[in-house]
Amino acid sequence: MNQEKVVETFDRWAAEGRDKGMEEGHGDVVRQVVDKLGVGPGERILDLGCGNGWATRLLAQTNAGVQAVGVDASPKMIANAEALHSLAIRARYEQGSFEELAFQDATFDRVFSMEALYYAYDIEQAVAEALRVLKPGGKADFLVDYFEESPASEPWAEVMGLELHRLDADGWHALLDQAGYVNIETSRVLDRRGLEGIECDECSPDDEARKALRDAGTLWIRAEKAM
Repeated sequence: MNQEKVVETFDRWAAEGRDKGMEEGHGDVVRQVVDKLGVGPGERILDLGCGNGWATRLLAQTNAGVQAVGVDASPKMIANAEALHSLAIRARYEQGSFEELAFQDATFDRVFSMEALYYAYDIEQAVAEALRVLKPGGKADFLVDYFEESPASEPWAEVMGLELHRLDADGWHALLDQAGYVNIETSRVLDRRGLEGIECDECSPDDEARKALRDAGTLWIRAEKAM
């Protein structure tokens, strides 16, 4: 995985304003999931691949005293997150890689990630690092649209010119099991808006592709760190 090319891609998207479309495109699915998380007061949450921080800010507002930290490899995405930040929200944003998180062991109650993990240059190390920074009994919620059971997403790596990790649900389960996670479950989340929730772009160039992506939904991988 060429990390520099991933950073270059997301820096370009941030400069082009495409980060705003990420919230529009993924917002319904993320809100469905966040509503089901049951975040408790005062929890600390890590958002991996935070982009402009929209999900980080959403997570930080789920309950009293919740603190959320967004991490992204793209400096321009982090700059956009800082520009959109509100001092009324307990959130902050840091540039960094998934494979080398700048946090002590057992820092967070939860790790969350929307549409980001498959860009990691070393996905085994990325999920291991997420586990390391979780507290015992902490929960991980990883969401991806690029997975084997979604045939319409298959061309994305070639379209973007990136090396992406394409796993099926069983593959994600095995990956987290090997890393040491427990209570691993997978399910699908469908955007309630139908085709309206799927942007027409180079990765979904026509209504047929958009419908197929919507019908496949988002893969939600849930897991925990052992007590």
